[in-house]
Amino acid sequence: MHAYRRLAAELTRELTDGVWRNGEALPSENALARAYTVSRRTVRQALDQLHGEGLVSKGQGRNTVYLERALGRSGERLVDFPTAARAAGLKPSTRLLWTRRRIAGLSEAHALKIALATEVMEICRVRMLDGRPVVRQASLLPLAVANRLPMEKLAGASLYALLRAGLQDEIFLSLEHVSLLRASGDEAEALAVPEGAALLRVQRVVTDVRGMPVEYSNSALEASFFRF
Repeated sequence: MHAYRRLAAELTRELTDGVWRNGEALPSENALARAYTVSRRTVRQALDQLHGEGLVSKGQGRNTVYLERALGRSGERLVDFPTAARAAGLKPSTRLLWTRRRIAGLSEAHALKIALATEVMEICRVRMLDGRPVVRQASLLPLAVANRLPMEKLAGASLYALLRAGLQDEIFLSLEHVSLLRASGDEAEALAVPEGAALLRVQRVVTDVRGMPVEYSNSALEASFFRF
């Protein structure tokens, strides 16, 4: 497969799996070339392919912009998992899989409004209701935010509560996308479902009072336990 086709496939996955809004600009060709370790010509060919497929377009000033092909919703009240579970009469619990530093991908960097190839903190957890695993959640935090949180409390406390305490202020749900997916191997193992089983994907961007992102989460949910 040509290098530009591989890059086009990766960009398609990032854009369709991410939290992009219609008309938002992609990074420059030079930035994409550096991030994906390819030539600018390869980037241009990949973007031309995506343009032909209707996924991107040339905006004002010749910036490449995303063309939305899915429905999303935002502005909802921010409620954490334990609070919502208890309100439904269920017992919540959490299994912390890992916390680690890693480089944010294209859509992750976009969601957090940080530069490509910036290091972030990843928190991966399995959320349970009455002992049954129902959510596999990966949260990414800017390091400046993560460094203010007591990571050792993540298994027994709400991340939103820790964020409020660490920031000493309120946080807000800025964006939420809900879509369908088929369980990957990791998701299937975490949720005790067959690989390829139908799940819900929920992606959220949480911001502080200034509107700056403090968390981007990508969750796979067992659909029968949730209503949107």
